[in-house]
Amino acid sequence: MTDQLEKIKKTFIENSMDELLNLKKMFIDAHSSNPDPENYDLANNVFMVMHGISGTAPMVGLGSLEPASRKLEIVFDKIRKGEKDFSEPIKVQTIRGIDAIVEELRCYSEKIAL
Repeated sequence: MTDQLEKIKKTFIENSMDELLNLKKMFIDAHSSNPDPENYDLANNVFMVMHGISGTAPMVGLGSLEPASRKLEIVFDKIRKGEKDFSEPIKVQTIRGIDAIVEELRCYSEKIAL
């Protein structure tokens, strides 16, 4: 069972890092004007990735990823629902959040020798 959990954890880390690095690239290229349809797609993508991380991380023993990913999930759910504007400060904080989650994933990957 332990080997199976380690494989699942490795796959989760690899997939999450790939998704986060892709999100970061999209974010760097994104404009901060809210009516842009691309921003809705970006907000939806961020929401979906963060939702996946915040829901799955605790199940594979990486619960420390949940608080940051949950906060981003909530913010981007509000943006995609039109309850909050996509702004430059949100863009900057999201990139920082992505970087922090990626760094934590790297630390975990070193511990399990990916």
